[in-house]
Amino acid sequence: MRRISEKRLLWFSGLAVVLLAGWLYWRTLRLPLIYDTLLHIRIAGGLNFASVWLPTEAFGFYRPMTFFPMLLIQRLFDGYPAWLLHANNVVQHAANAGLLAWLSWRLWPDWRRALASGAIFAVFPFSYQAVAVYGHNVHPAIVGLGLLGLHSYLTAVSPPKSKGTPRYAEGSEKESLQSVKLGDKKRRHWQILTWLLFGLMLLTHETAVLFGGFALLVQINAQPDLLKKWRVLLRQPWRWFLLAGVVYLVIYQFLPISRAPQAAASGRDLWLNGLYLLQAAVFPLTWFAHVLPQMSGAWVALVSGGFVVSLSGWLAWRRPDWRTPLLLAWGWWAGASLLLWVTLPTDYLLRGPRLLYLGSVGVALLWAHLLAAVWDGRSPIPSLAKIRGFVWTAVLAFILITSGQFVQIKLTQYEQLTEPVRVWQDNPDSFPNAEVVIVNLPQWLDVPPKTYAIGVEFVAMLGDYLFVEELSSANLPGAHKTWAVNLPELQSSQPYAYGVQAQDAWPTAFSDQPRHFFITYFLPEGPQTQHTGFVWPKMAQSIAPRNVPAQFGFYTLAGTSAETCNNTIEVSLRWLPGSEAIPDTTSIFVQVLDENGRLLTQADGPPLGIRPGLLAASPDDLLVDLRTLELAEAETAVPTTVLVGVYDFASGVRSPAADAAGQPLPDNAWRIPISACP
Repeated sequence: MRRISEKRLLWFSGLAVVLLAGWLYWRTLRLPLIYDTLLHIRIAGGLNFASVWLPTEAFGFYRPMTFFPMLLIQRLFDGYPAWLLHANNVVQHAANAGLLAWLSWRLWPDWRRALASGAIFAVFPFSYQAVAVYGHNVHPAIVGLGLLGLHSYLTAVSPPKSKGTPRYAEGSEKESLQSVKLGDKKRRHWQILTWLLFGLMLLTHETAVLFGGFALLVQINAQPDLLKKWRVLLRQPWRWFLLAGVVYLVIYQFLPISRAPQAAASGRDLWLNGLYLLQAAVFPLTWFAHVLPQMSGAWVALVSGGFVVSLSGWLAWRRPDWRTPLLLAWGWWAGASLLLWVTLPTDYLLRGPRLLYLGSVGVALLWAHLLAAVWDGRSPIPSLAKIRGFVWTAVLAFILITSGQFVQIKLTQYEQLTEPVRVWQDNPDSFPNAEVVIVNLPQWLDVPPKTYAIGVEFVAMLGDYLFVEELSSANLPGAHKTWAVNLPELQSSQPYAYGVQAQDAWPTAFSDQPRHFFITYFLPEGPQTQHTGFVWPKMAQSIAPRNVPAQFGFYTLAGTSAETCNNTIEVSLRWLPGSEAIPDTTSIFVQVLDENGRLLTQADGPPLGIRPGLLAASPDDLLVDLRTLELAEAETAVPTTVLVGVYDFASGVRSPAADAAGQPLPDNAWRIPISACP
């Protein structure tokens, strides 16, 4: 049987890791613009193509390449399409996985190691925040530029390939000289390209100062003989990148910017910071913390870390040629982690898994090397010689499945958290300047159980430094006056933790624009947002008395509709409030009946889901009350009628009901025929 060449296996491996990363995060294209993306949009609004290259006081960091692409997108698309920004993150993450697999191949020509390193990087569990939110794009961007820079650097410092002995001796010396000159010219071009990429790195993120160290580690893996030639090694170009990074750090301290408030917070626990970083490095083992609740997370992290460090040391002792690969893996992780460990407050670090994205390159290489020790036919583990292929596949599959499942759970939680935005987008109205009141808008969501014991595994849509107006303007067309109101009376205690955007007091006075209401209910299965209707101020006078179907004490029913589709009944009720003060115990019942009068489902509550005293609508206002009722999945009866009435939920007594002619209604309720959806 013809064997597949190593290069083809490399291409297949590279394509596989790119597709894996893209498939894992592709669903983020359906997410709205949230969290730090809103902050970046706010800051970009005050920049232009000239000022973007200057320090930005409002940001707290000098990262022009964070905002320059946003200015381009805004200019080209007249806005910030959510799908485009998220696709940019996904494509960058997938490209980074492919670049890492290629770098692994260039350093150690082994397609299995290349496949493992790229795949583990693609599913690294703590990357979910960096990829799912465009506002964290700086992390995929700096890694992508760093990997491109290392490929360019590796080409620039690689010795020219020998082309063999010339066929004819005559003129061979001249041809050799020309070849050397051509090779030197190409290497200079690659060096220039590396410096250009390094410059872009410095404009992207401060961790670019680590590039010189990463270049050193990569070069000694590509040219291990340099370890025996220290003078030659110290004269290599990596030292200039390292020196440039140090100079940049000094200059950075004098830039006219203030530190970001999150990063400037106090409270640094170096022990907890170190445990969190160690947990990420040995994540395939610390995953077991959630199935061993009787053991502390710190103990699991320490034991796992000790085991992996010991295994790495043993491999380096038994196989000297493994020392430089393990040094690159551990060195990359240590360099990226040291900056986080020393500089960041604990609360900020433990709530920012995105910060681990850069270090995940070293983590992926580390576990790819450990797996390669199993597969390698010269492995120092003889007992695994016959089953090494099975063990390699099983362990890699375990890492990919458990990590991929974790990421998918987090993306599902992002979808649950951002449901209010989708409900807004799915309910477009014909009033471009309509007002919007958002009740109990979730700010963040933290669903147990935790998988990794140390740190916070939450998903966030807003923060205390962000405003609901920014969320609305970034995701909805038109200009909307928006309020985010916290109503504890409509909240409930659930197994998961959540935060509410308590930004505004309840709006009282109505303008001449419709005011829409969206309420988030916290249910056992997760938050659920409903568009409960809108108040149309001063529209009561446009409704003729003869068109009023029924009168219910405090409310007049001015119009109705009911439609069923796929076991869902959409009911629209138009109410006119009376001139008397309406007690807060006044509620509406909406019951769905079949042709035999059997109750199938019901939805009770005040108009628009807001108690009358808080809504404070006047007799001149029209209340459009929207309700969605779901039938049980096992229900086979056909809904035919909706029964609507008013009652006092404290006493259970229904309000007297009469039709337009003043005749009493049976059961003190108005019957609405249900039509099928078109």
